[in-house]
Amino acid sequence: MTEPTAPANHVISEPIGFIGLGAMGAPMVRHLATLGYSLLVYDTNASAVASAVERGAQSMTSAKAIADRAAIVLTCLPSLPAIKEVVFGEEGVSKGGAARILVDFSTTGARFAQDLAADLKSFEIDLLDSPITGNVTTAGNGKLGIMCSGPERAFERVAPIMRDLASLEVLYLGEETGKAQTLKLLNNSLSATGMASACEAFILGVKGGLNPQRMLEIINSGDASSSATRNKFGRSVLPRKFDFGARMAITAKDISLTVEEAQNRGVPMWVAQTVQQVWKYAAMQGGADRDGTSLITYLEPWSGVEVASRGEAISCERAVSVGATFVPHILICDESEAEPISLRLREQGFKVEIPHGEAGAAQPTTVPARSFGTCVLIGVKESDEQSLLVKRIRQAAGEGGVVINTRTMSIAESTRFHQQTRELGLKCVDGLHTGPSHERRSGQGVIIVGGAAAAIDAVVPLLAALSRRVFVISERPGDAQLMHMIHASLFATLLVVTSEAFVAGAKAGLTPLQMRTIMGIETGRNAASARILPEQVATRRFDYGLTLAQARRHLTMATDAARQLGVTTWIFDKVLGVYGLVCSGGHSPEDVSSIAKQYESWAQVKVENVDRAQQAA
Repeated sequence: MTEPTAPANHVISEPIGFIGLGAMGAPMVRHLATLGYSLLVYDTNASAVASAVERGAQSMTSAKAIADRAAIVLTCLPSLPAIKEVVFGEEGVSKGGAARILVDFSTTGARFAQDLAADLKSFEIDLLDSPITGNVTTAGNGKLGIMCSGPERAFERVAPIMRDLASLEVLYLGEETGKAQTLKLLNNSLSATGMASACEAFILGVKGGLNPQRMLEIINSGDASSSATRNKFGRSVLPRKFDFGARMAITAKDISLTVEEAQNRGVPMWVAQTVQQVWKYAAMQGGADRDGTSLITYLEPWSGVEVASRGEAISCERAVSVGATFVPHILICDESEAEPISLRLREQGFKVEIPHGEAGAAQPTTVPARSFGTCVLIGVKESDEQSLLVKRIRQAAGEGGVVINTRTMSIAESTRFHQQTRELGLKCVDGLHTGPSHERRSGQGVIIVGGAAAAIDAVVPLLAALSRRVFVISERPGDAQLMHMIHASLFATLLVVTSEAFVAGAKAGLTPLQMRTIMGIETGRNAASARILPEQVATRRFDYGLTLAQARRHLTMATDAARQLGVTTWIFDKVLGVYGLVCSGGHSPEDVSSIAKQYESWAQVKVENVDRAQQAA
């Protein structure tokens, strides 16, 4: 539950201890000092202490010295040994005479927090395990998120401090120590996966010749985005600065704790375990004390590329005005999409002709009152040979025009198809929709376009009718297909690891609402944690609009492309394995969100809204 609203700026007047002035602790202390708190601080880093003193804090000689004067002591420390030393060492908090509440903002895992709370009881000190979510910026402006579990009486006493540090969210989870740690670890697993999988995606794209800045813009336009792509790649990775502000060792520790705790609860963490191995590898290769955004530098050498900005970033989004000059087109789509696409285009003022029979005789639909031109729509079965498709295009083609391919193909197939259409005297573009079926049919979502500039200019009006945003990846045949594979693989990866997290959370007694509350702040936020798990899985609707078979196909194409390009994709390969396992069980036609049902079955728990479960009882 979320703690009750209280008056703003309710600063506690008694002295407050704060131990651990690292990347997160230091800005937290400066923020509290600015608000007028009387702070007693201790850290082995003299410069960090001096910075806090400049803001009004008082430097103390030890943790015990703080605990002799402050009833409330806050800690934010980087490791479990550091916490043990600060709390139980000869000059530790437990040796002080005044301390009665220890608020630990560190990430420790549930078992450590439970042991710590039990040991502190003998010293008559209550523990509030209160891990934080955010970054160095939000730590300094009071916009963190805090999840807290422990004695309610202690929470009520320190709630004003938490509100001042975490104006975005203070989530009290009850008296069961360790619950907050579980939620924090699961949130961090999404963040760690977002970073590691984005590294694989960009390495694959750059090795395939894609512009990384265009890749980033496209990824962040849809359901493949994560905190890594939204906040870290543009600022720290592509410029090669690697300065976001979180040590790699911390992430490696957190993801290891997550995997261990979830597996102890009987949840298979196949993807998170692979992510753990990637982070541990980089940390052991000398990256432990480097910024976490430098993870990519330990993966790039395997593929022989460097992912970096190419000059000033220029948007690759194209205007989607439907009033531009229009020329006749032939649009290729999956047979199942032909009717809804035809309806959408007619509603938007296009004349649509649908060839019937092998002769391909064009059968016009009703011509709308206002028409932008003619579009011949060819629906293709998955089993159709490409040679048959080319024959149908030849039969349907008039004088000139552009072929718009909306079907996913391998890079080689796309390149060959472009060549074949050129031999027919036609221009060709790939126009691939990244979203679920309902977005394609309603003209929402995003389309990735690749092809000659003149051909793209000619099809913008039609693409405007089928999407809300259009992005041009390049003029080279096959590039739009590669970008689409990468986008789809990132989405599939985030969905699987979020399913692992929500199932592990349910096993620990966390509700979907509690998980979305914290994961929705930023570090763990993605389409799966913000919408799909809470709105599709927890409600048992399972209607995102993409099948498991489609997700598997996209992953297969991406990993095949990676092997052809000489790129190692540890994470995408493992995700493909999970989808393959589920599909082999006869679930291929099911909605992609039902991947969570398989994890539920394996873990013997349901991610389900509490009120629904109560009604069913």
